[in-house]
Amino acid sequence: MRGFAREPLLSADQPPTRMFVWPFEMMLRFQANVANAIQETTVSWAQRRREAAQDVVETFERLVHCRDIGEAVSIQQEWLENNLRRLDEDFDALAHQGANLSHRAAASAREAVGQSSDAARAGARQAEQVGESVRRQGEEAQKSQQEGARQETEEATRHGRARDHGKRAA
Repeated sequence: MRGFAREPLLSADQPPTRMFVWPFEMMLRFQANVANAIQETTVSWAQRRREAAQDVVETFERLVHCRDIGEAVSIQQEWLENNLRRLDEDFDALAHQGANLSHRAAASAREAVGQSSDAARAGARQAEQVGESVRRQGEEAQKSQQEGARQETEEATRHGRARDHGKRAA
């Protein structure tokens, strides 16, 4: 996949079969971008879950060792505030991931449209070049035929004159 990323998707000097392969490549690139975006969010989510698990263990240890109900309520309130902060971070990360995925999808769509346009232009240029080559070959063949016919006519005319001249001399 990374080897594909270093070369342009479509250009005039690539084989025509490349046009059939590039949509799959675009899809795979998009999926790789999505996986990268999800990975970033997933790693941060897992870190917050690990932090939450450590916080629970510490909170229970503190609750077990506390001797005052006011201290227990304070410990519980601190634990709840930390959980709400992590929940808020989870929602922020989810919103950021959604925006990031939308941005990457739009970028992939722009790239696909650009590549499609480039491919169409390259195909049109190739067709134009082939058409021009065929036209030139046709013109050359027609000129060759006309030249051959002209030469045959001149030769026939020369032979006819020579015969007429021979008849007059005899």
